[in-house]
Amino acid sequence: MGLQIRSLKVDPNLCTGCYMCTLICSFSKFKVFNPRLSLLRIDYNYKIGRLEGYALCNQCGNCISVCPTKAIYMDFSGIVRIEHSKCIKCLSCVSACPNNVIVVYNGIPYKCDLCDGDPQCVKFCLVGALHV
Repeated sequence: MGLQIRSLKVDPNLCTGCYMCTLICSFSKFKVFNPRLSLLRIDYNYKIGRLEGYALCNQCGNCISVCPTKAIYMDFSGIVRIEHSKCIKCLSCVSACPNNVIVVYNGIPYKCDLCDGDPQCVKFCLVGALHV
């Protein structure tokens, strides 16, 4: 049996646009409540009352192939990770991300790693719109 790729999924019919997922993501990674630093994006239209778009890391691995120092890798559990001690901050990974969800904070790229297997966005989604 091959490696099982784990990634976030969203049920757009359940999302209420509370943005708790983006707030908890930025807080758990950077200790600030700032949706712009979230490693996932949602676009909720309050006028029509539904989620119009979202962007999540699907662990596709495009960032792995462009990293010149091999700082980005897929671990044994199917999660793509960045080993920051090997990262030279060239930001090739940012350009390679098809979903535009690699965030640069203080010059360092970050991506969703499912919070080491315990995704806080899923845990704090009050309506269960997010799951792995």
